[in-house]
Amino acid sequence: MRGKLVDDRLIENGVAPSYYIEGLLYNAPDANFSGSYEDMVYNILSWLQTTTDRSKFICANEQYYLMYDDSPVCWPKADGEKFINAVIKLWNDWS
Repeated sequence: MRGKLVDDRLIENGVAPSYYIEGLLYNAPDANFSGSYEDMVYNILSWLQTTTDRSKFICANEQYYLMYDDSPVCWPKADGEKFINAVIKLWNDWS
């Protein structure tokens, strides 16, 4: 999905490195990882869409917040939000 977002110029290359996407998945509740792959993607994207306070998301190594400005080891908030919004829109508009 990230590759399609970049190819379609919906996000810039480098906005969503894989380890930050991994961090989003790490924060998703375990209950979202059930059913088919399609179910899992839908559940996780729905959860991301309804989780408006993402300030406490942590990296998978549990050492840093996932989205935090002015840190070389964190995802800038604007980039994280841009990816989340773009991937939700991509899913909703998929044909």
